[in-house]
Amino acid sequence: MKRRMTAFINLILFFFTSFLSPITVGATVNDNQSPGWPTGPNIYAEGAIVMEASTGLILYEKNIDNAYYPASITKILTALIAIENSSMGEIVTFSRDAIFNVELNSSRIGIDVGEQLTMQQCLYAILLESANEVTYGVAEHIGGSIENFSKMMNERAKSIGAMNSNFTNPHGLPDDDHYSTPYDMALITREAMKNETFRKIFGTRTYQIPPTNIQEETRYLRNHHRFVLKQDYRYDDCIGGKTGYTSKARFTLVSVAKRGDLELISIVMKDDSSAHQYADTKALFDYGFDNFSIYPINELETEGSLEESPMFTRFNPLLSEKETPIVTDENGYLVLPNTASFQDAEKDISFYPSPEIQEGNNIIGNISYTYMGKYVGGANILYNNTNKLTLETKELNIKNPAENSSNEDTESKTTGRLYPIILGIIAGILVLIMSLYYIFVERPRLKRRKAYYKKRANRRKHYHDDYLNL
Repeated sequence: MKRRMTAFINLILFFFTSFLSPITVGATVNDNQSPGWPTGPNIYAEGAIVMEASTGLILYEKNIDNAYYPASITKILTALIAIENSSMGEIVTFSRDAIFNVELNSSRIGIDVGEQLTMQQCLYAILLESANEVTYGVAEHIGGSIENFSKMMNERAKSIGAMNSNFTNPHGLPDDDHYSTPYDMALITREAMKNETFRKIFGTRTYQIPPTNIQEETRYLRNHHRFVLKQDYRYDDCIGGKTGYTSKARFTLVSVAKRGDLELISIVMKDDSSAHQYADTKALFDYGFDNFSIYPINELETEGSLEESPMFTRFNPLLSEKETPIVTDENGYLVLPNTASFQDAEKDISFYPSPEIQEGNNIIGNISYTYMGKYVGGANILYNNTNKLTLETKELNIKNPAENSSNEDTESKTTGRLYPIILGIIAGILVLIMSLYYIFVERPRLKRRKAYYKKRANRRKHYHDDYLNL
């Protein structure tokens, strides 16, 4: 009886606690709910991230380490590897595999077997029109085979910290073993944006490929990213982007926007519609620009800011504020929520035992900042060795004899005219000096001498008077 009563009570307690407990079914939540950090927007995409480009600071995250099918945003990594391993004038000749080993109903620009394009034309076709046959041909050209190129992709991804991705092809067409994460795609995009060639193509709206060895007509390319194209959906600060879609991946979108010095990278993966991927991206960009600010570290680190090092003391005249060759890199930035101040960031300074050389500067250390446990920026500490104290040398101005003789004649004539004037000035100065000497020295001396002899004569006269012998 007691056992039945205990079981009955436990059953009641189970239902009671279950009823009171929150139930989450298939829901994903915004991960940015920590106190002191701005609350991010609710979005439709299953995975998303906003990363600040200069520091790599994650401003917003939602399932950023979950693996998703990337679809055509894969081509960002493909383009980066192609740029790093070729020249823009190289000729790419397309094989039969490049034309027929990709889905015929996927994105293409109508390349034929044996057709030739320059690498630059190929990159525009890949990033603007997402041309799969062009992507395949470039991968063959660079890697020799799709397998070798895929190996290059995975090695390059891991070299920049994208550890949770696996790429089996250069274009992103469906493959169960081809996947990436929002965080990894942000890292890849950040790395690609450091390359000026990629950066230019990534933000191009339209491009033309002139007639080729096979095609007689000009091909007109247009960027698929609506923010870049400035059509239907607009975000004026957007400077580049890449779209992606397959039935398994759903809608994926990479976008980069810049406002002042603040550059943001937005990744949305597995979004449910084309409209929502742009709405999500706009909300993420607005969140980043409205809630965060960027500061140049070399402007923040002024008087007394590097007192941790004896080399930065204000009492050292060699390394004074105005003359010190020790500075922070002008490319270093600090990113903070608008609710925080520079003083809220924790600073750490470290110096290297073996300085590195970089464009005339020795990198002698690093200054970094954290806020709420997150890395929010840093800069190299540089010793500028381009402004060293040096001994100046002057070349002897040796002229030919003809020039010397003519110059000597001219100088002698000029000197001959000046001699009487110079002698007259010297004589006048001597006369003036002698006159002043007579007035202020010799004349008073003669007066004193005359008075002395006169007084002496008077004494002698009195010595012979009788009253002096009394």
